[in-house]
Amino acid sequence: MNDIVKIVIYVLVGLLLWMILKLVSGKRKKLHVRFICSLLRVLVIIGVLIAALQVYFDLTKVLTAVLTGGGLVLAILSFAAQKSLNNILSGIAISFSRPFDLGDKIKIISGGSVMAEGTVTDITLRHTVVMTYDGQACMVPNGVMNESMLLNVSHEDRIGNFLEITVGYSDDLDKALKLMEEVVRATENVLDCTKPLICRFDPDGPVVKTTVWTKTVAENFVACGSIRKRLIETYRENGITIPYKTVTIESINSGSEAKLDTQSINSAGKKKAKSKQ
Repeated sequence: MNDIVKIVIYVLVGLLLWMILKLVSGKRKKLHVRFICSLLRVLVIIGVLIAALQVYFDLTKVLTAVLTGGGLVLAILSFAAQKSLNNILSGIAISFSRPFDLGDKIKIISGGSVMAEGTVTDITLRHTVVMTYDGQACMVPNGVMNESMLLNVSHEDRIGNFLEITVGYSDDLDKALKLMEEVVRATENVLDCTKPLICRFDPDGPVVKTTVWTKTVAENFVACGSIRKRLIETYRENGITIPYKTVTIESINSGSEAKLDTQSINSAGKKKAKSKQ
């Protein structure tokens, strides 16, 4: 068989396998399937290249020569590929342990700070794609994902979020607590809420706190926004104050009087100075 024909057959078979793996990866919304398909696509490409090169070169002799005489080259290549290999191995560990899946909402915490927070949309050999809540795609290396602490909020069937509001010290606190619970429970998409309580004392007043539970994070953001708006209106209607810092400026004297007072003080100072002389 002609060498060119062989190469064409290898390429066509490789393209067919690559397209099948890509189709399977797109159809199955599972993390481990997506990663394994990505790994197999790379192996298919490498296999096609090796098969095509094998037509014109004896790769066994080439590899033997490289391994025996190219120690420095291999050391440089292995060092350069260290991070890439770490990401691949970390991706394998993540795909089999599955601390999260595609569509899960996670928070990535490293060194005590939040690196990224959002929805997992894809995983490749190198990185995991996390779509943040403001619509940005965050590419997190698999090695970082494997070493960081992951908070998966999708393991629960509902999402909770704290809601706090400060009221006045002279207000009816029982009424403020009751009104908050009524407003929260009457809000759309709210599944449940904890019994409101006074969680602490601020300089402006006691802080009323509850936990709002919804089905999804997006629904929680919308619900809490509606609750805050409704609470302001409800508290205002029922005489419950929401303190805020103000600055009051009082004018004691008019400008002309202040000028006369300054002149009188200056003249009195001069008289005292003359008397001392």
